[in-house]
Amino acid sequence: MSKGGVTKKLEDALKALDENQLKKALYLTENNPKLQRQHQFIEEAARTCLANKDNKKVCEEAIKMARDQVKETVSLPIDDTSLEGLEGYLSPEPALTPQEEKPAAGPPAEQKTDEEIFEECQECHVAVVAAKFADICAEKPEETGGCELIGRSLEDEKTEPVDWLKAMIETTEKAQGSAKEEMTAALAELTDYLEGKDSPFLKELEKEANVASCPVCGGPLDKDGCCPKCNTCPDKKVEEVKSA
Repeated sequence: MSKGGVTKKLEDALKALDENQLKKALYLTENNPKLQRQHQFIEEAARTCLANKDNKKVCEEAIKMARDQVKETVSLPIDDTSLEGLEGYLSPEPALTPQEEKPAAGPPAEQKTDEEIFEECQECHVAVVAAKFADICAEKPEETGGCELIGRSLEDEKTEPVDWLKAMIETTEKAQGSAKEEMTAALAELTDYLEGKDSPFLKELEKEANVASCPVCGGPLDKDGCCPKCNTCPDKKVEEVKSA
C-alpha cells in the first residue's frame, strides 16, 4: 500500500534535504499546519545558506541540522497493529449535506525562488552588510580604527540585528577615507531596504534614539528626568539654574 499525505511529504522533504534541495523541501512543507515545525527548521537552514553564500561548509551543516531536526519529529509506529490511539491519526471531516459541495482544489502554491526568500529576510540583509563591514575593517584597519564594535559583535553569537545596526552606525561615524565612503554606501542601501519593509529594527533604533540620556554616565533617564544609575536629576538641575 502506497503512502500519502503528511507521511509522504515528510519522506520527500527528507530526501530533498539529503540532496541539498532546499527549495523543494520548503515547497513540500509549505502551507501545511501539520508540517509547520518542519518547515521552520528548513527555513532556518535556507536563511543560513543565503547569509553564507561563500561558505559551502556552513550551508551543508545547516542543511544537515535541519534534516536531523525534521527526522526527530517523525515517529511512525508502523509495526503496531492495534487500534489504540488510531483516532489521533485521523482528521475528522464534517459530513456534507446534499446541497453542499466540496470546494475545488486550488492550484499548488507557487514555489519561491532563493532570491524571493532572501528578499523577504531582513535578518539576512543585515548579516550580509555586517559581513561587508568586517571585510572593510580587515582590509583597511588604518581607516577604521580597528572596528572594535564589529569585532565584539562577530564574537557574540547572540548579537541581534538592532545591535548590529548600532555597531555599524557607530563604526561608520568613526571611519575615515575610502573606508567611510564604502561603509556609508552599504549602510544607506541597507537602510533603504529596511525602510521599504517598514522594519521593526529601524523602529527600535528610533525608539532608543528618542530616549533621553544622562550627561554623566550616558544611561537612560526615567520619566521624571532622573538617572537611576547616578541617582541624579540633570533636567531638574537645569531648571533650578534657569529659575535662579
